[in-house]
Amino acid sequence: MPLRRLGQPLLLVVLCLSTGASEDRLATSKPQPSPQANAAAEIPADRSDETTIQWIAFPEERFQLSGLPWFEANAPQLWRLPRTAAPNLPRRVAAMMRFPAGARIRFNTNSSSLRIRVRTERVFPSRDLPPMGVRGMDVYVDGTYWSSVCIDKPAEQELTFFANAAPERKEVVLYFPTSQEISILALGIDKTAELCKPKKMIKQPPIVFYGSSIAQGKRAGRPAMSYEAILARRLGIDFVNLGFSGSGKAEPVVVDLVKDVPACCYVFDLGKSYGKQPAKIYLKMLQDVHRAHPEVPLVCITPIFSTRELYSTEYAELSRSIRTVVIQAVRTMNHAGANNVHLVDGLELLGPDDADALQEGVHPSDLGFTRIADRLEPIFQKILADALAER
Repeated sequence: MPLRRLGQPLLLVVLCLSTGASEDRLATSKPQPSPQANAAAEIPADRSDETTIQWIAFPEERFQLSGLPWFEANAPQLWRLPRTAAPNLPRRVAAMMRFPAGARIRFNTNSSSLRIRVRTERVFPSRDLPPMGVRGMDVYVDGTYWSSVCIDKPAEQELTFFANAAPERKEVVLYFPTSQEISILALGIDKTAELCKPKKMIKQPPIVFYGSSIAQGKRAGRPAMSYEAILARRLGIDFVNLGFSGSGKAEPVVVDLVKDVPACCYVFDLGKSYGKQPAKIYLKMLQDVHRAHPEVPLVCITPIFSTRELYSTEYAELSRSIRTVVIQAVRTMNHAGANNVHLVDGLELLGPDDADALQEGVHPSDLGFTRIADRLEPIFQKILADALAER
């Protein structure tokens, strides 16, 4: 796939998509502090399997938590933005920050089984979305997908990821739900098993993705199938998902939080949710983040193709307008000397020839998310390598 930086010779470009201008049905109210302040310690003891299973309360130092930069301030809530910021956030962002999209736990164990105790006050409906993609949790063992579980009731519940596996050492990664608020109470392993920190601790700063529904992973069949999660597994790098469905609007209060997260690269995938705002809003976002982190690459992704563009003149015009906004903003940054601001053409990630990789004509299917990751992988490899070489 050709790479280009506007107004300059061949360079790198990277993406972050989001055509989620559609109304998100999952939540709309602003979050309030939960009364479950010490939920991790409230582990029931009267269980029939207490002789074979040991329950380890979460959080615990042997669990490496990724994707939640403000967890220490928010605990036990798995919120993606700080609780203190909620009253000042746009309503939809404040609602969806409660969903731990992209968050993961990593650990090492020789257990033959893995269970989890979770609690939720409300189960968010999947409606026309895949339930596992909304409320599911995935487990990968030694880099390979093993199984998923799905939240199905507004209460405390115990779920089993796997049982009767070989009692050998395993690197385990557990992905949290994309669009379901939960509290993790404890993880259960064999009574005789050991729990250790992961062998390969992730120490490099993450890639931080900011955007709308596609960045959040809306319509992925399960949480580990967002393009960010696929890409991060392949690159062996951490990531933070700050995608908020329908809300990639570059509001200053949100951008200030995005730039507060230390990163090896910032990716902007605002998609169609940016709407018909003035171009200066997008440009100011780039200027503010670049000013705060002048040595960190910024990657701007134009909206991917949507079949709605084929029959809706208004939607086609919106798509062209936002693509122009992103292109002009990157050009302005490059001309001002910001050579580490890069453009990724969303139509080269998913274009008209990829229409079958879309659902309802707007959001990628699992096939679409995989294609996006396929096409981003070489771009990220180069941009991250070049950034490292310049330091």
